[in-house]
Amino acid sequence: MKPQSALHCPLCGQPNQCAPALAGSFEVDCWCRQVKVETALLQSVPEQQRGCACLCAVCIAAAEQAGDD
Repeated sequence: MKPQSALHCPLCGQPNQCAPALAGSFEVDCWCRQVKVETALLQSVPEQQRGCACLCAVCIAAAEQAGDD
């Protein structure tokens, strides 16, 4: 199985820096494996894009900051 080639965040449209998508292989480690993404943020992804593209670090960090307030 190969990763999808979705290289942009489904929330903001900026590059998501998904290493497996860039390499075309899940054997490449990705930065996102080191972070926890809250369920509420994942549910904010438009339904047709869920499971198709990674979020970017900026959107994940913004959601974390908003949760800390």
